[in-house]
Amino acid sequence: MQITRQRISLIIYVLPAIADMVVAQFFFINAVRLSHQGASATVVANTLTTWSLVYLVACPIIGRFVTETNASRLLVASMGSLALISLLFTIIPGTIGVYILMALAGIAAALFFLPFQVFMKAVDGANNKPLTYSTGLYTFAWSMGFALGPFVSGILMELGTAAPGGENSGWKYACYFATGVSALTGMVIFFLRDLAHSRQTDTGRLDETPRPTESNTVDYSHQPDLAWLGWVSAGIGVVVLTFIRAVFPVRGEVDLHLIQSFQGLLFFLVSAAQGLTGLALCRSRFWMYRPSAVAAFGSLGIVGILIFGFGHSPLMLCAGALLFGVYSGSFFFYLVFHALVHPQRSSQYVAINESMVGICSMLGAILGGFIADRLGFGTVYASGATLILLAIILQEFIHRRHPLV
Repeated sequence: MQITRQRISLIIYVLPAIADMVVAQFFFINAVRLSHQGASATVVANTLTTWSLVYLVACPIIGRFVTETNASRLLVASMGSLALISLLFTIIPGTIGVYILMALAGIAAALFFLPFQVFMKAVDGANNKPLTYSTGLYTFAWSMGFALGPFVSGILMELGTAAPGGENSGWKYACYFATGVSALTGMVIFFLRDLAHSRQTDTGRLDETPRPTESNTVDYSHQPDLAWLGWVSAGIGVVVLTFIRAVFPVRGEVDLHLIQSFQGLLFFLVSAAQGLTGLALCRSRFWMYRPSAVAAFGSLGIVGILIFGFGHSPLMLCAGALLFGVYSGSFFFYLVFHALVHPQRSSQYVAINESMVGICSMLGAILGGFIADRLGFGTVYASGATLILLAIILQEFIHRRHPLV
């Protein structure tokens, strides 16, 4: 039984899941390594800051050169780089080595996530798939990858043995795993590189003849360009999401006395709900232009973040994680859709998307820690709820001023 081209094209959405899993492994592995070596919280946190700074600088530079023609080659280069960096983590010792490799990982990640969004738009366009299909599957894929990274690393790191007076060798197993999956993914991309430029006939051969547009394809050409609104609203969402990722572990440890596995479960629920929301939105058509839908998703985010700030029971905290995950899935979908929907500027808009995420992640960590130390955890999450409310008000105003055509 022959596998059709459309089924093969679904494989591309495994790629961002693996790439984000590897990046999340870097975050987790190095945080654990440096912590076990007695590094301060600042030293540990700045590994992520180093990655973010390089990533947000690299994104606009790479975005100027990405095209549908060279996207697949950049993806292969990215995965090859991630494989090499994963291996070098096991060879180059010391904190300085970690910082250098995390900076290189920032460049390698930028080489993946920008070109992939251009690549997936071209592949699904060749299959006459609607943009919401691409956006939803992409949101699902990278979210699940981010959720699985620490989970997989944690299991592999526990398989190692500790040398007398030394560190556990399990982290190297996690790095070897990242090396292997990155190299394998690069090979898969190489064999799928022509998907964006060719079509498959009923006989299974590839050709360039266009096919009629399917009925589920929506014409968004007459809708307003709202990429900037996606940057503002999703930027606020990323800041608040970082309040959870950067500050809640301290509240969970100091105030709630939660075990680490339960905190890990909460973060997994956020990412899983985020990904499943993106998947559910694959068949959506116009909610991204409707103020009522945007407000409904934002309301879930407000409830979710307040539970993280004031909830105490495990069941309530799980509910808050799921609610906020639905909200984060919606704003990431909103962000990617409004960038990709523009026919000429999508690669530049995607570059801005990625830079914005990096900047807002750092801003959220700085603001969250500052507010928590001076005004308490409740103030952090009340501030987050207020920021989401302001984003909803702005979106309501803009969408009503520029209604769906």
